[in-house]
Amino acid sequence: MALIKVIISSHNEYKIILMEMIFENLNYMHWLVLGLALVIIELFLWSVFLLWIGASAITVSIIFYLAPSTSGTMQLLIFVLISISTTYLAMKYYPIKTVDDQLNNKAKSHIGKECEVMSIEDGIAKVQIGNSLWFAKGLDLNVGQIVQIVDVESSTFIVKPSK
Repeated sequence: MALIKVIISSHNEYKIILMEMIFENLNYMHWLVLGLALVIIELFLWSVFLLWIGASAITVSIIFYLAPSTSGTMQLLIFVLISISTTYLAMKYYPIKTVDDQLNNKAKSHIGKECEVMSIEDGIAKVQIGNSLWFAKGLDLNVGQIVQIVDVESSTFIVKPSK
């Protein structure tokens, strides 16, 4: 039992020493490489999330190029604060708009309108609004029937028979 405690203790001490070595040897080049790597990875992911974290790492690189005597712990703390604030501001002022969001907003503008069921295949109806066909769900639908749009689920209309 004492041998196990000694092994666990030495393993934990090794982790602490390794972390201290990493924090003591951080410099602006580490942050610059991390930031550029995150920005390059972002080019392939298309999520925009890593862009702001990468920009934060590059900002930390510039800060610590100008003030190289700052401790590694302080560098990490400043990086975390800048990353959180840039990500929050980006999400607030530059929200990601997808095609699905645009379709959903356009679909919601048709609530209350009447349209005609053009086809039904495998339980999924298609209704025509103007020159466009939209997917629709509802009970007791028949081809040629006039229905009213009552709700939107994703970009599919929820319809009921018109009275």
